[in-house]
Amino acid sequence: MTSSLRAVADKVATRSAWLICALFLLVGVAVLDDYGVSIDDNKQRQTAQIVLDYVRGRSDALRRYDYRMYGVAVEVPLLWAERLLGLQDSRAIHLLRHLLTHLLFLAGGLGAAALAFRL
Repeated sequence: MTSSLRAVADKVATRSAWLICALFLLVGVAVLDDYGVSIDDNKQRQTAQIVLDYVRGRSDALRRYDYRMYGVAVEVPLLWAERLLGLQDSRAIHLLRHLLTHLLFLAGGLGAAALAFRL
């Protein structure tokens, strides 16, 4: 393949990836309100709270709590975002968590696409 044809193909692939990501973002935001609370949502939030309390030295409940089912690397920042925005309403909390999780999914997809294009 000639270098100019390769450059055009790369540009089309890059723009297509961005277009697909934008489409996923629009669809995700459009249907965000259509999904309810999953069976794990409250447990995940509770896990983040217990881990934060343990790290701050406020509680030793983590020693008795099985947190291995949920990744705190995602849950703790979600709890921080909720507190930063001062959300109290459970509906608003869950919508925010779902939106931020969707944005994390999109970031992962863009990262995977960037890696694939590099390779």
